[in-house]
Amino acid sequence: MKKILTLICCTIVLAATSCKKEYVTTAPSATTIFDTTPAFVLDTDPKNNIFGYTTTLSVPEITDYYNSHGAVLVYLDEDGTYEQLPDVYGGITYRFVYGKGTLYIDAQNADGSVPTSANKPGPLKLKIVLVP
Repeated sequence: MKKILTLICCTIVLAATSCKKEYVTTAPSATTIFDTTPAFVLDTDPKNNIFGYTTTLSVPEITDYYNSHGAVLVYLDEDGTYEQLPDVYGGITYRFVYGKGTLYIDAQNADGSVPTSANKPGPLKLKIVLVP
């Protein structure tokens, strides 16, 4: 009985000492601030009920890595406070889509009505956060 107890204790000690701690360190997130007047273009597709403005920003920091492993967060500066997109500001709904090196921003009337030139988005200050 003493041999069995000794064997069990040795097995437990061996199993406990064979564990390996692994530390994972990640790179910090990168933040880019755009103070821009994007060229919003009217995009209408009555067949799919799409009426709004769209623009494309070149952001070379967005690589293929963020499509498969990371995240891209976009914030709109609203009078000194940042609101994460998608967001409704001033009766306009903003959303974004990104791809390698490119950020697409759509702006539509929040009530779904057809936009006019008076509803065209003005200058935007965007904060883009790339999370690895």
